[in-house]
Amino acid sequence: MKENVKKIPANTTEITLYCHLGEALIKTQAVEQALSHSITLKMNPDETKEIADEFLKKSQKYTLGQAVNIAKEKKLCNSALQEELDSFLKQRNWLVHSVLIGNEEDFNAGNIKEALFQKIKSISDKAESIQHLIEYDMIDFCSSKGRDMSKIKELLQLQERGIRVRKSLN
Repeated sequence: MKENVKKIPANTTEITLYCHLGEALIKTQAVEQALSHSITLKMNPDETKEIADEFLKKSQKYTLGQAVNIAKEKKLCNSALQEELDSFLKQRNWLVHSVLIGNEEDFNAGNIKEALFQKIKSISDKAESIQHLIEYDMIDFCSSKGRDMSKIKELLQLQERGIRVRKSLN
């Protein structure tokens, strides 16, 4: 490889694309994290924090597909949430594996279509929605085990109103 190959600077449209892709990927990782926590919680409801934390370390290594399949196999989610996860997995796979397919010429020309931006943004929005569904599902699970989840629910509702929550619950 030549060391003095000049890079073509990204234009405004490309920078916007990179921002949309980054947002979608980060929000997808938030879904993966929420699902890992849900799997850990539901598969270890009576374990010590230390054992659950060890389990969580392992489950955080799952890809989204692996986590969705575990949730399905173990029947850890209600059917509506499982359907959302299955559908989202297809969108996530397109984002990660196929976003370039059919768009190569546009990318090479630095001319990205608005429809592509909208599709990526819709994946971001869906990820955020699913994250909240998983969080509320965990709240319901903990409540069913006799835990008071009112403070956690309040924090989630603040986030849904666009307020950043920095307070630790520990």
